[in-house]
Formats: sequence, C-alpha cells, structure tokens
Amino acid sequence: MRKVLAALAVLLISTAGATAQRPGSVQWSASVKPSAHAGEYVVELHADVESGWHVYSAKQAPGGPLPLVIRVEQGAPFSLDGAITGSNPIQHHDASFNLDTEYFTGTFLLDVPVKSTTQGPGDVPLAVRFQMCSDTTCMPPRTIHLVAKVNAS
Repeated sequence: MRKVLAALAVLLISTAGATAQRPGSVQWSASVKPSAHAGEYVVELHADVESGWHVYSAKQAPGGPLPLVIRVEQGAPFSLDGAITGSNPIQHHDASFNLDTEYFTGTFLLDVPVKSTTQGPGDVPLAVRFQMCSDTTCMPPRTIHLVAKVNAS
C-alpha cells in the first residue's frame, strides 16, 4: 500500500509541474478594426500581462532590453502600412540595464496598420517578438504568432 501511495504522490507532483503556467505569461489576441479606405486595415493587438511583470515597448535605448517588434509574416498578402500606435508605455529607469526604458503592464492595446497586396478578405498573420521582466527576473525573448481575419465588406 505504501508503494502505491508513493507512486501516486510522485505522479501527482510531476503532473502538477507539467500543467503549471510558466512565469511571466502574457495573453495575446488580434482582431481587425474597420477602415475607411479599401484595402487598408488596422489590426488591434490586445495583451494581458501577468501581474508583477512587464513587456518592453518598441522604443528602447541601445544596450537595453529587446524592443517589441511586430511584423507581418513573410509571404502574407499584407504589408505594414505606417506607424504602430496604441497604449502609452510607462517610462522608467531600469537598474538592471542602467538605462531609461519603456514598458507596458497589465492590459495594453496596439494598433498595427496594414495594407492588402491582393483583393478580397484574408488572414493577416503577425509575428510579435517581445521580452518581459519582473523586478527580479527577465525571461528570454519570445516570438508568438497571431492571425487576424479580414472579412469581406
């Protein structure tokens, strides 16, 4: 009976570790907002950053954290069409880098203007590369892939 209980305990402990959320998580989603001009769209990226963590913005000093980079995936029938706008980042002197940095916490939105290179609806595949840190730990940079569907108008 002890062996069975010990085996069950080991199984439960190993399963709990496998299903645990990795530290420094951020949930991303993408949707397309209507545009007044044919063939032009705005993809709205919505991010929810885990409490206690932050995602660095696109504007960073050399030698600092990896800046946020958003691009349309290669081969997609869309291209970037202007500056990315959205929520205002927090400006802060980061002791880890000994630099002034910009980052987002909590929920933030980014508007990514894109232009269709073909006619009709389709998918806008985006790659988002980002780095996130807490006050004590930085995670390695990650790239996530999102798809926003453009509906026929």
